[in-house]
Amino acid sequence: MRTRTLLWIMGAVAGVFGVLVVAGLPLYVFPPAEDIDDADLIFVIGPPNEERVAAERTLRSADVADLSLYSVTSRGRLSAEALAVCREATVTCAHIEPFTTKGEFAYLERFAHENDVERTVVLTFTPHVARTRYIAEKCFDGDVTVMAVDEGLTFGDWIYQYLYQSAAFVKAWATPCAEGAPRQ
Repeated sequence: MRTRTLLWIMGAVAGVFGVLVVAGLPLYVFPPAEDIDDADLIFVIGPPNEERVAAERTLRSADVADLSLYSVTSRGRLSAEALAVCREATVTCAHIEPFTTKGEFAYLERFAHENDVERTVVLTFTPHVARTRYIAEKCFDGDVTVMAVDEGLTFGDWIYQYLYQSAAFVKAWATPCAEGAPRQ
């Protein structure tokens, strides 16, 4: 009897895990792509790693937008002081508090208002696209297109991102939008 119960529990856990993996595929692995026409701003949400910087430069060279905004760390190799792109005339780099997706959209709300920005392309990595879209709809009044940047995640990275993004979705749903104070 114990073996049968244990097998049933293991089967139920495996089934739930399988459903979660399949349900997460369109959210985390294959988020729908959006058309990118033209925009007023390209917003690279943190961290501004090589892949996101390259994607921003590609969009800028394709004349998608002339102005770019980077969410950077306060210090280290991904800070405004360390990134050459932050010294370009059409780029603004800011360390945003809180350094969260909701904090970044609170900052974007103010930045867009102050700089007459209506349309924004947001760059983030693939598993973060769905949650970024959700937060954009919840916390930002402007028009946002979220673009996935492939960052070559390992299998272990994908497992972690499934867990992290799922928990972060619950948090995004359950908490209000941020009122972060910018630091430039």
